[in-house]
Amino acid sequence: MKSLKIFSLVMLLALAITGCKKDITVTGGGAKGAVAGEWVLTSWNEAEPEFNVYIDFNDDNTFEIYQQVWSFDYELYTGTYTINGDIVTGVYADGSNWACGYKFVKVGDTLTMYSQEDQSVTSVYAKCEIPAEIKQEASATRAMEVVPFL
Repeated sequence: MKSLKIFSLVMLLALAITGCKKDITVTGGGAKGAVAGEWVLTSWNEAEPEFNVYIDFNDDNTFEIYQQVWSFDYELYTGTYTINGDIVTGVYADGSNWACGYKFVKVGDTLTMYSQEDQSVTSVYAKCEIPAEIKQEASATRAMEVVPFL
């Protein structure tokens, strides 16, 4: 009888452990509901940014970044991104990686991204529709002196 109680307890514990495990790896087309959508940067390290950044994370795991950081004109960067758990990473169209991965938290129409660097940067984005004039104005660039936002 004692061994039956121990066996039952072990089985209950095993069921509890496996029942609570979540598979949160999302890759290839799994962006729906994660980071997909158009976003505008509203806060950078808890301050209003002195530059403009729009990101469009597409459902097919491609992205476009429209940034007005280092010049008066918007610059366009494209590439692909991957989600693994709560970390998003990306590769630009020229094959170079983002500076780091970003832990993300999405709550309603707000996307918060925490850089995974020695000095973590917190970027907060609001859901938006990227204005057509910004998309039209943006020039595809990847000059050595121009650094992409991510």
